[in-house]
Amino acid sequence: MAGQRNVALIVGGGTGIGLATAERLLRRGCAVALSGRRESVLAEAAEHLRSSVDGAAVETVSADGGSETDAQEMVETTVGAFGSLNLLVNCAGIYEPVHFLALEEDTWRRTMSTTLDAQLYPSVAAAKVMADAGGGRIILISSINSPLSEPESTHYSAAKAAVSSLARSIAVDLADRGIQANAVAPGWVHTAMVDDFVKQASPESLRRLNVVGRVGLPDEVANVIEYLALDAPAYLTGTTVFVDGGQTAMAPLI
Repeated sequence: MAGQRNVALIVGGGTGIGLATAERLLRRGCAVALSGRRESVLAEAAEHLRSSVDGAAVETVSADGGSETDAQEMVETTVGAFGSLNLLVNCAGIYEPVHFLALEEDTWRRTMSTTLDAQLYPSVAAAKVMADAGGGRIILISSINSPLSEPESTHYSAAKAAVSSLARSIAVDLADRGIQANAVAPGWVHTAMVDDFVKQASPESLRRLNVVGRVGLPDEVANVIEYLALDAPAYLTGTTVFVDGGQTAMAPLI
């Protein structure tokens, strides 16, 4: 948006991919609001960003994106702090492995609330602001588990498939309002959620994981999110971009 500062709300912005994205957007001159459920994590992230980026305009709001009321609060706080909102990056999600035969209602509903509902409600609230202002960009974080699945991931895979579908649907419904929507589907990325896997994996298993033979870094995914948020053409909308080291392109090794 030429001549106007970009304002981004990053749901799940206190850690991992969300935090890496916040730093990239701040370095591009954006104002950034970080949202998540843990106030202490958000405060620590904001302090890190202010010390890392000169003049960083950072706001935090502790809220649960899986609540429609909280999602509205996220958006209102962002607009109240910076006067507008034209970028939404949503990294909300949890991964709790459980075998299909052991899957219970609590685990299913917790996964859907945190991984799907928390992508939906902030998108609706943010899109209303963007539509009134003439446009904006929404980037949802899906996963390679959207087209694929792994053992003990029925609930997670179902939620992430829905996230990719949600991005497509937003793009279709809101194109005439000047809003683009895309999803980013990371493969294995070294965040707190997969830290145990990375520490326990053998060098050989990591070499077989994907084409490049390693897990990704949060900043590598954030690089793609930055492009979609600030540099991508208006013609790029309604798609899912895979950032997975070629894992979804590779046939299994025997």
